[in-house]
Amino acid sequence: MITIEEVNKAYENIRADIRRTSLEFSPELSRISGAEVYLKMEQLQLTGSFKIRGVLNKIRSIETADFNKTFVAASTGNHAAAFAYASDRFNFKGDLFLPEKTSEAKIRAIEKYAVKKIFYGRNSMETEAKATSHAQEINGILIHPYNDIHIICGQGTIGVEIKEQLPELDTVLAPIGGGGLISGLCAYFQDDKTVNVIGCQPANADEMYASVKEGHIVSPSTLDTISDATAGGIEENALTYDICKKMLSGFEIIEEEAIKKAVAFIVKYHQTLVEPASALPVAALLNSKNYKGKKVVLVLTGKKINTSLLTQILVEYGNYY
Repeated sequence: MITIEEVNKAYENIRADIRRTSLEFSPELSRISGAEVYLKMEQLQLTGSFKIRGVLNKIRSIETADFNKTFVAASTGNHAAAFAYASDRFNFKGDLFLPEKTSEAKIRAIEKYAVKKIFYGRNSMETEAKATSHAQEINGILIHPYNDIHIICGQGTIGVEIKEQLPELDTVLAPIGGGGLISGLCAYFQDDKTVNVIGCQPANADEMYASVKEGHIVSPSTLDTISDATAGGIEENALTYDICKKMLSGFEIIEEEAIKKAVAFIVKYHQTLVEPASALPVAALLNSKNYKGKKVVLVLTGKKINTSLLTQILVEYGNYY
């Protein structure tokens, strides 16, 4: 199991290369929920999401002699942007695998980088499997989006900042896809019995929730969700599954309409863009009475959203709240 010391070490490894994102009080969310609500603004992180934390920590763990090898990654978008940024920053050769239906906003975010881009697979599970086999075939270095201790510890550094910015808190809500972020947060807060870590998933792609409930990793959902960054399933023997099963305090499962309303809410009241996955914790808070009287932190994870989808959401739900 990952220790707090490993997460703290990760923070020392990367703190000079990342943004210390702000923790912003939300008057409107606090009023509606009855909680004292803060937003951890990771959508303003380098490359537009929290993913750079894990990637940088992984890169810093690799021996200098291995930098002549090809680095390999797979992603629906945000891990891809972090990997592409790191390839320029550390000057390594990169092969980047993306699902065939990667969103336009996330493709635009990596166009300027020199990594080789390969579109493969109907979902992130297929894409990740292809990247893993490719890395083995070429004796490359795999930079996995979540199933890696260094990646998990890097994502957990968000917890280090939250604790420094709000020493007394009760709950952290964050999205779950493969589980790297939520696992890192669980690891960091594991000895603090006053803090609950809650994972937020779309109802149409709730593989981690279903896996924990069933006692084994389930197959990827075949349903569509606008929360593309958290969709696609969990690979077998994932470290994150075991961490979530043992350490996660609970889940919030969110319907598609609630996700859209949450995106519109953040645009309206905080004048900042968030992608649908990033809005999952906001939707959870807006649709639950469980946090009344608590000090709650919502981790906003990314901001890459297609213009057409954003326009549709704002037209439909811009005045809902």
